Amino acid sequence: MNLKNLMMKQLNSIVFLIGIILALNANAQITIEKSDMPSPGNMIRTSTGLNVDFINYQETGEDYVWDFSQLTPISQSVDTFVGMSDVPFYIYFYFLSDANLALKGNITIPIPNYPISKQFSLFKNTSSNYNNAGDSYTISGIPIPLKYNSPDVLYRFPMEYGNEGNSFAEYAIGLDNIGYINKKIGRTNIVDGWGNLTTPYGTFDVLRIKSEVTEYDSIYVDSLGIGFPLYREYTEYSWLGKNQKLPLLKIVSSFGGAIATYVDSVRSLLAINNVNASAAFKVNVFPNPTSDIVNITTQTNTTSKISIYIYDSNGRLVASRNTGLYNSGKVDASLSLRELGLKNGVYFLKITNKNSLDVKRIVLY
Repeated sequence: MNLKNLMMKQLNSIVFLIGIILALNANAQITIEKSDMPSPGNMIRTSTGLNVDFINYQETGEDYVWDFSQLTPISQSVDTFVGMSDVPFYIYFYFLSDANLALKGNITIPIPNYPISKQFSLFKNTSSNYNNAGDSYTISGIPIPLKYNSPDVLYRFPMEYGNEGNSFAEYAIGLDNIGYINKKIGRTNIVDGWGNLTTPYGTFDVLRIKSEVTEYDSIYVDSLGIGFPLYREYTEYSWLGKNQKLPLLKIVSSFGGAIATYVDSVRSLLAINNVNASAAFKVNVFPNPTSDIVNITTQTNTTSKISIYIYDSNGRLVASRNTGLYNSGKVDASLSLRELGLKNGVYFLKITNKNSLDVKRIVLY
């Protein structure tokens, strides 16, 4: 064999080996680490999708293929992460050794005389864990830190197929002349699959983590004698990819049904019932989940008719209500979902005025 033929044979062998290695890597599971989690400055857009009931999201395994390409996005939001230097100093000081990342909140509970809003969720990202350390609420303009006695461990690193873990977290605080806030959350995690995920956003190599969660939340206002207790048991299915910061897809399943949220690009959304979504106005819906009554508060800049449309998880219109004409400012409405004939499940409320709309998902149990 001459030298040229020998070199060609060796080259062919190398190319063959490279092909085998690439093929093996293409079908190998990924590993999720600290660097794959959010960082200060990350702004991540997510969509809420319909058609979950037509997908067998519980199925999993090794080298599994999940196809969620048929999800229909109906609303979008943006998660904004900031560093601890961007939170109020008192919150920064209180979480000094327990958090290094914050997610801006947008939850408001419009209780008369005591407006309560969730200002931040606090996290700690380390080489071994990604933890939820607690929350910061603003009550009557005052930031109140609520730190778990031990963190809610969302992920453990390096995350690989077969990993398991659990955690229990609780915080409670009594505020003089105001009331009481308490939260408990127990979590059991198992990485129960790996493979390939497709959503309307694209196709990715992923790990799938299943979380069984029990959660108890309670807010009580002394002066009003009003409490908002809530106990839930639910399952979270999360698909995580390399350097994606948030789960590429998360499906939360409970007795009321399933809700899908996934990382997405900016879309010109067609809202439920093919009505074009325009500039959203501020809408709050509480309590959520609810056993019957749901309260709706909107903030609008124009005098207009506020209409409420309720759709099931398949996008079918099941009820509607015209609340009449209102002046600029806050508009309050209360609905009895049971009187509307609704059964337990996940629903979407489309709240509209002349120029704007917003879509909120609710759970009736």
